[in-house]
Amino acid sequence: MDRRIISGKGLSRRSFLQCTLAVGATASLGLTGCALENGTGSTEEAAPTPRQTQDVSQAVWPSIEYLEPKAAGEGTIAFVEDTIPESDIVATHDVDVVVCGLGPAGDAAALSCAEQGLRTVAVEKRAAGNYNSATLSGTDSRIHKYWGVAYDRKEWLDDAMVNCSYHGNQDLYRFWLEHNGEAVDWYIGHFGKTDDAYPLTFAAGDFPDFREPYDKTSLSRSWNTMFNLPIAVTSLPSTLADCITAAGAEIRYNCPACQLVVDGDTVTGVIVKSDAGYERYDCAKGVVLSTGGYEFNPEMLEERCRPRDLAIGGWLTMASESTGDGLLMGLAAGAIEDEYPQALMLDPEQLMPYLRVNKLGRRFTAEYEAYNHVAMAIQNQPGAYCYYVVDGNLASKIDKIWTPSSSPYGPKESWVQAATGTGALKADTLGELAQKMDVPEDTFVASIQHWNEMAAAGADTDYMFPGGMMMTIDTPPYYATKELTLGLCTVGGLQVDENSQVLDQSLSPIEGLYALGLTAGSMYYNTYQHNLNGLSHTRNITTGYFVGKTLASK
Repeated sequence: MDRRIISGKGLSRRSFLQCTLAVGATASLGLTGCALENGTGSTEEAAPTPRQTQDVSQAVWPSIEYLEPKAAGEGTIAFVEDTIPESDIVATHDVDVVVCGLGPAGDAAALSCAEQGLRTVAVEKRAAGNYNSATLSGTDSRIHKYWGVAYDRKEWLDDAMVNCSYHGNQDLYRFWLEHNGEAVDWYIGHFGKTDDAYPLTFAAGDFPDFREPYDKTSLSRSWNTMFNLPIAVTSLPSTLADCITAAGAEIRYNCPACQLVVDGDTVTGVIVKSDAGYERYDCAKGVVLSTGGYEFNPEMLEERCRPRDLAIGGWLTMASESTGDGLLMGLAAGAIEDEYPQALMLDPEQLMPYLRVNKLGRRFTAEYEAYNHVAMAIQNQPGAYCYYVVDGNLASKIDKIWTPSSSPYGPKESWVQAATGTGALKADTLGELAQKMDVPEDTFVASIQHWNEMAAAGADTDYMFPGGMMMTIDTPPYYATKELTLGLCTVGGLQVDENSQVLDQSLSPIEGLYALGLTAGSMYYNTYQHNLNGLSHTRNITTGYFVGKTLASK
C-alpha cells in the first residue's frame, strides 16, 4: 500500500512562483535562446523594460502612497511541512470523518455528519470554537417565507457574478440558491425557537415593516436577505458544541490538525497534535478542512493579497489562530487554490453614508454603496484613507440618511457621536477645518460648496448619491474624521466543487478531501459581496450541512 504523509517539503511556494513567473515571462516574450534588435539595428540582447521600479521617478504608472500592510496578529501555525515520521505517532484511531476546525462551517459539518450516523470527530485548534456574527441569510428559508419576502433569483445571481467579475464558480452560487433554504431550516431547527424570534436584519432597527427584497436607495442592490439569530454571538460556539456532542460526535479542543495522510490519490486521514503528541486518524469517509482563513499569518497575507487591501486600520476578526493551516494542508496534498490576489472581506470604518473627501480635498465616490465598494474606493485614494465630513446640525439632519440598511447597526445617537465626538477634527470654518485635515483649502471648500449646491437641487450629478438623502454641510462647527478600512477576514481558499470536494491542479476532485468556510475558495474574486447580505455565514451552514449528506452517501 502506497500510504504516505503529504508534506510541503522541498521548493517553497514563493520560490516556485518566482521561478515560474520568470520562466513564463521569458518564454512568452520569445527571449529564450535568441537575440533581439534593440532599436539601433544591433542584435544584442535587449534589456526588458521594467514595469515597476523602486525609483518613483521611473515608474510607468503613478505610485500610490500606502500604509504599512498589517496582519491581524501572528498566530501559531499548526501545519507541519516536514513529513511526520511514523515513530512520532503516539496513537491511531479509526473513524469515518474528521472535521478540522469549529467555526460556523465546521460546526455545521460535524453536526450533519453525526446526525447522518457517521463516526465523527471534530478537532479545534483553540480552546473553543469561533463565531464573528450571529446572523444568517438566504432566499428560501422558512424565516423568509414567514416574513413574506420574495426574491428574484436571477437578479441576485446577476449581482453575485458581476461582483466577482465572473471569476467565481457560478455552479456554487446556483447550488447556494437552490439549497440554502433546506440547510438554514435544518440549522435553526436545533434552537427550538418560533419563526418570529428571527427578525430580518433590515427590519430590526427603525423599519420593522420593511419587506422589500432589497434596499432600492443604494446604487447596488443591498439585499434584504439577512436575519438575526436569537442567540448571542458569544454563546453560539457552546450552543453548537452541545448539539454536536448530543448527536454523538466527539470534540477535541486544543488539538489542531497538522498534516494530511494520502494513499495513492486519496486522502485517507489526518494527523493532529494533542497534549500527548501526534495522533493519526484514519478516515473511512473523508477529511473536512474548515480551519478558517489566514488573517494571523503575515507571510501568507503578503504573498496572496494586494498591498492596498492590507492597508487597513485594523481587523475585526476574533479568530486569533486563523493561520491558513487548512489551506496549507490542502496545497501540500496537491490542491489548487484561488488565483492571486485573493480577496479580503472589508468594511469602511464608518458605516454611515457621510460625505467623504480624500487627502486632495476632493470627493471620490457615491457614499451610499455596499460596504465593500466604499472600502475599496477608500483604499484606492492617495494614502489609502479619506475623511468623512459633517456639520454641527447633524443630529437633526441624520434622518435623511436613516434607512433600513443603516438603522439595524446602532441608534442614531451613536452615529452622531462617532462623527462629532473626541475622535473628530473640529473647526468653526471650512477653511480652518481643511488646515487641520492637511488638505488643500481651496479644493476642499469648493468640494463642500458644490455638494451643498447639488443637495439644494436634489441631485448628485457627480456620483449619483440619492438626491433625497443629501445633507447640507453648512452649520458650524464642522467636523472631519480620518477613515481607513477594516478587515473582517480572508476569503480566498482551496478551489472546490458543488460537493465541497477539493480540486487538484487538473480541477479533478481529490478523493476524501473537502473544504468549507473560509478555507474553501471558488466564489470570491477582487472583493466580498457585502450587498449579498449574510452570504458567507449561510454558505458555511449550507455546505457544512450538505457535506454530511455527501459523506454519508459514500
